[in-house]
Amino acid sequence: MKKLLSWDRIQWEHTVYRFNPVWAVVAALCGCALVLWLGVLPTAERERTQQLQAIDVQRTQFLQAPQERVSPEVTGLTQTQDVQAVLGQVTALEHYVSTLLTLAQSLEMTAVTGEYKLSCDAPTQLCRYRVRLPLFGSYLQIKTFVEQSLLALPMASLDELSIRREAIGSSELEAGLVFSLHLAYPKQAGWLPKEATP
Repeated sequence: MKKLLSWDRIQWEHTVYRFNPVWAVVAALCGCALVLWLGVLPTAERERTQQLQAIDVQRTQFLQAPQERVSPEVTGLTQTQDVQAVLGQVTALEHYVSTLLTLAQSLEMTAVTGEYKLSCDAPTQLCRYRVRLPLFGSYLQIKTFVEQSLLALPMASLDELSIRREAIGSSELEAGLVFSLHLAYPKQAGWLPKEATP
C-alpha cells in the first residue's frame, strides 16, 4: 500500500516538474482574450453602430430642413422696424409716468416727488426719458414694483436701484430707482423741450 502511494506521488511530482508554468499563463491570457472578444467587443460595436445611425438621422433631418435666405438689406430693415415697434412715444410720457405712480399706489408704497429728464438725439432718431423715483416700502413691495413696471412698460430699462434702511429694526426701506424710457424720435419737433432739441 505504501509503495503504491509513493509511486502515485512520484508520478504526480514528475508530471508537475514536466509542466511549464509559462503555458499556464499563455492559456489564461488566451482565455481572457476570448472572453473579451465574445463579450465586450460585440457590445461596443453595437453602440458604435447605433451612434453612427443616430448621426445619419440627424444629418438627414438637417438636409431636409427648409432654409430661409434673407438678404442683408432686408434683415437690417426688419431689425430697425422691430426696434421702432418696441419704442415708446414722446406724446405718451404722462401716461408712462402715471403707470409707474399708479402701480406704486396699488402696492401701497409711498412715492416721493421724482425727477424727470428728456433727452433726444437726432442722428440716431432716439429719445430717452430718465425717471428718478424714490419709493418707500418693504423689500417684497420694491421687488414686485420693479417686476411689474418692466412688464407694464416694455420700452423701459432699470438703470439704477439703491436700497437704504433708516433703522435696524425697521421693515420699511427707501429705494432709489432710476428708469430709462426709450422713445422714438418725434416727427413733430414741437414735442421736444428746448433743452432736448438737437
